Amino acid sequence: MSYITNNTISLSFKSLRLELILFLLLFSSCSSSVYLLDKKPHWVDQGYELHVNNLVKKANSKPNNPMYQINATKGLTIHSFGFAMENADRLIIDDYKSGKDLYASAHESFSNAVKFGNKSLSLKYPGYIDWISGDSEIIPNFNKDDIENLYWTAGAYGGAIKSSRGNPKWVILLPRVGRLLEAALSIDPDWNNGSLYVGMISYTMIRHDAPLDKELVATDFFNKAVEISKNLDASPYISLAENVCIPTQNKNEFTNLLYKALNIDMHAEPDLRLTNYINQKRAQWLLDNIDEFFY
Repeated sequence: MSYITNNTISLSFKSLRLELILFLLLFSSCSSSVYLLDKKPHWVDQGYELHVNNLVKKANSKPNNPMYQINATKGLTIHSFGFAMENADRLIIDDYKSGKDLYASAHESFSNAVKFGNKSLSLKYPGYIDWISGDSEIIPNFNKDDIENLYWTAGAYGGAIKSSRGNPKWVILLPRVGRLLEAALSIDPDWNNGSLYVGMISYTMIRHDAPLDKELVATDFFNKAVEISKNLDASPYISLAENVCIPTQNKNEFTNLLYKALNIDMHAEPDLRLTNYINQKRAQWLLDNIDEFFY
């Protein structure tokens, strides 16, 4: 049984061996990852799906192990954003029904990721559920070891909300994304090359209690992310372009940001090589379809 919806894989023993080989290549070398994503993206999708299904099985078999729970959250969130959502964004322009179906598939995976993330944090902190639900103002005593849990659970919530396509049941949970990101920022704002600040760019623009100068606040988060990553990460540029420039219909700035993202040397920082490859692919797609976003 596949835990990633609407994408069941039936493999013979030989094809399974092939997928496992591809998986080992993918996660042993960033260069191999980039090559496979460029040349054989479907193989990478299938190989990573096998990996995620295994993480989910482990989480279900060890429901009281917070590490297994957050590993499932991380795997489901990465796969859903990196493959299902990315493909849905492209597909829905030309084939609305198929794109909508793919969003629904991603949403189910994100929903499962949220459950695992909440479980992981509630196992460590009994008061977590009351806090994340807004029933208590007492913040759990999170520490540096919890940042990854907070970040990926926030990502799972964000993905579930986005893929729900405006479902009020999920939109009303948006403040939870902010609680998780802000808790992580209070511990180590520089974590993972400024990833927390990148998350805050999009959250600032859509939060229910957004400040009147939300564009300036989001831009400040962008500047902090660029500084921390030493301008070697394309993520802040993509996030600002999509989350600020499109709503404000600033086409010139949108274009400038995406070209800056494309000009980042993908090989300058090995730890960012894979994410920069993915983001630069998205930047080029956004430029190629610019008329879909500006009127």
